[in-house]
Amino acid sequence: MNDGSIDKTYEKIIEIKESEGVNENIKISYISFIHNFGHEAAMCAGLDNSDADYLIFIDVDLQNPPSKIPEILKKFEEGADCVLLRRVKYSSASLIKKLTSKGYYMFSKYILQNKNARDVSDFFAIDKEVAKRVKDNYKTRLRFIRSFVQNEAKHIDFVNYENAERFSGVSRYNYYILTKLAITSELSRIKFLRDKYKVTKDNPIYVIDEKRSSYE
Repeated sequence: MNDGSIDKTYEKIIEIKESEGVNENIKISYISFIHNFGHEAAMCAGLDNSDADYLIFIDVDLQNPPSKIPEILKKFEEGADCVLLRRVKYSSASLIKKLTSKGYYMFSKYILQNKNARDVSDFFAIDKEVAKRVKDNYKTRLRFIRSFVQNEAKHIDFVNYENAERFSGVSRYNYYILTKLAITSELSRIKFLRDKYKVTKDNPIYVIDEKRSSYE
């Protein structure tokens, strides 16, 4: 997924795509947006345009370790339909960020009665059936997919991981964006608000740059 990046992401994707023929068991598809629509929109595009048996959502800055993928697949083999990656160590976060995050989660859990799992991120995996239910039941611009998959999953399991230092690039998630995300996550739990902000043809979540995309 190339979310309107201004670095060499697109060129790297093309380079990987051209090496696809080295292994006939690997199929590579990619989607580029016309500009940056945000992290949630990127995950939506993955949901909307994949019919794979399993979907794994992972950031490419390598803070989410790809080495956990075999454990994720094992959880599916054991009967899970949703695998949440639970952070047991967040080495890249400052003390202030850790404290504010912990404070928000406590407020959300005990005051707002939000029962979603804690210490999980947008590093997660779902099977085809959960993906379909999320697509069918949450056609809204007020989105927090991390929460939606927990609502729709019937058998959630966990894999622990340590959040590594960022491999490259600079995070755009300042305190303003994180606060906005926290508010959105709570508002997205309210059905009449989700219905109020329905996705329409004239007001989509994202727009794909078809000339710079290759997917089926």
